[in-house]
Amino acid sequence: MIKFGLFVLAVVWLVSYVNFRRRYRVEEQMCAFTCEKHENERTPMSAVEYGCALMQCQQYRAAVRVLESVRASGAGSQFPFLADNIEFCRKPLPWSTGAFDYVGGSWWHSFLLKRFGGRRQVAISERTALAFNSEMRMMGR
Repeated sequence: MIKFGLFVLAVVWLVSYVNFRRRYRVEEQMCAFTCEKHENERTPMSAVEYGCALMQCQQYRAAVRVLESVRASGAGSQFPFLADNIEFCRKPLPWSTGAFDYVGGSWWHSFLLKRFGGRRQVAISERTALAFNSEMRMMGR
């Protein structure tokens, strides 16, 4: 009975890990897409979208830099959630000690975020999401 329980636990973990990797791959592509968009447009909205995409990719230190630049430019008042997102990036989990970039993504960090993560708001416009979806379809992904 214990072997069966361990087997079920291993299968559940494997499925969860594979799903995380698939989702993370899409989030990385969204991050690259919003980075390119921000380099082309250089607007506060494109910077916020890029910062939020970095936040989704667990690149918190980079996200803080981008979101702080929006706040410093004076456009932060347009985005009431900006302070929450910056605070989240600095302390994503209650016991975190600062902004840290998880290069390649961390399943364990994602698992803990779902259960104990702080408040944040992903601000990617519908227009950007549709453009990203169109690009992914054209690439055959």
